[in-house]
Amino acid sequence: MRVAVALLCLTCAAVTVAVAPLAIACSPAPRAGPGHQAASVSRGALEPLRVCGRALCAGDERFRWRGVTAFGLADLVADGRETEARTFTRWAADTGFNVLRVLAMIPNGGWLDLSPMDGRRALPRLFAMAREHGMYVQIVALANTNERSGQYRGEPFLREQVREVGRRCAQAGNCVLELANEPYHGTQASLDDPALMQRLQQEVPGELPVAWGAARSDESQEMAGGTFAVVHVRRSGDRWTRIARMRSLAALSAATGKFVVDNEPIGAAEAPERGRRDSAPEAFFAQGVMSRLLDVGATFHCEDCLPARVPGPTQRQCAGAFVEGVRIVPDDVTPTIVDVASAGAPAAVTDGASGRAFCATSGDRAWSLILGESTAGGVRWPSGWSGGKRIAQKPGVEVWTAAR
Repeated sequence: MRVAVALLCLTCAAVTVAVAPLAIACSPAPRAGPGHQAASVSRGALEPLRVCGRALCAGDERFRWRGVTAFGLADLVADGRETEARTFTRWAADTGFNVLRVLAMIPNGGWLDLSPMDGRRALPRLFAMAREHGMYVQIVALANTNERSGQYRGEPFLREQVREVGRRCAQAGNCVLELANEPYHGTQASLDDPALMQRLQQEVPGELPVAWGAARSDESQEMAGGTFAVVHVRRSGDRWTRIARMRSLAALSAATGKFVVDNEPIGAAEAPERGRRDSAPEAFFAQGVMSRLLDVGATFHCEDCLPARVPGPTQRQCAGAFVEGVRIVPDDVTPTIVDVASAGAPAAVTDGASGRAFCATSGDRAWSLILGESTAGGVRWPSGWSGGKRIAQKPGVEVWTAAR
C-alpha cells in the first residue's frame, strides 16, 4: 500500500502508533479563518511594517507574510486600467493574500512596458488601492535596467530610481522595498555587487524595510545585506525535492538574523512546464505549510499573476491551496523547526519509510509535514506526546499535530 509522507516532528521516544495509509505528520492546530486577527492585519487598519528581529511586525503583532506576484499592477494603473488592477487586487485579498509583489519599472519589457517615470506616477494610487483592500505592497524598484537603450544602466539613474520609489513607499505606510528583481540576471545592469547595493540602500529612508534582491544561489548570503532578505529557491527536481529545498530559507534566516521571504518559487499555471511551472495544488499547499514550519515568509507565484490578471481555474485552486497551507499553523504561533536527523530529535516515521519528514514545535504543540511516498503504515510518537491527529491530507502530502 502506498503512503504519502510529509512530517513535522516532535521529540520522539518509544511509542509506536499505527497510522492509516498515507503520510505522517503531526500538528492539529486550528486554522486561521478569514476573521482571525492574531498576526494578520484587518482591512483599513494597516500599520507600517517594521523589522523586529527575524520577523516583520505591524505594530506589536508579528506579521505573517502571504504574498502574491503582481508584477504588472503598477503598469495597469499607469495605463489607466484601474478597474483591471482593482479586480486583481480584490481577488488577491479575498483569496487570503496580504502582500502584492509589484514592479515599479520594466521598460521595453515586451510583455510589460513601464517606464520609471510612469511607474513613479502610478505608485501613490497603487498604494492607496492596496490599502483599501487591506494589503501591503512589496515594490521592486529596479527591473530590466539592461534594456537596449542603455539609459538605465548608470549609477546616477539607479540611485535616483531607488530614492524616488523608496520615498513614495515610505510615505504610503503599507509598503516594503526590494531594490532589484534578480540583480544577477542578464536583464539587469550588473547589479549583483554588494558594494553597489549598499550604496543604493543609502538612498532609502532608514525606517523602511528593504531587501536587496535574490542572489544567484538560494543558499548564498551575498544579497542578504538589506534589513530583510529574499530568496528565489531553485525550481529544478521533482516537486517534493523543491519543497524540501526550502529548508535553506531557515538556515539563511538563522545565519543572518533576518526575516527571509521565499520570494519567487516555481509558479502555478494551467498546465505544468518542467522546471518552470506546476499545476498541482498539493505542491503549493506544501509550500505554504513548509513556510510556516520554517517561520519564513512565502509568496505565491503564477503565470497569470505576472500581468496581474485574475488567474485561470487551476491557478486559483493552487492559490487557495497555498493560503490553506500557510494558515495550517495559527498566526499567533511561532514554531521552531526541529532537525529530525539530530541526536535525540524526533524519529517520527516507522522504520522503512522513505518519505521526507519535517517537524516543528511551539510550547506544548507540535506539527509535522510529510512529503512523498512510503510503504510504512505507522509513526513513532515521542514519549510524553499524545493525541496525534492528521489535520490535512492531499496527494503526496500529510500534516499531523500532537500535544503534550
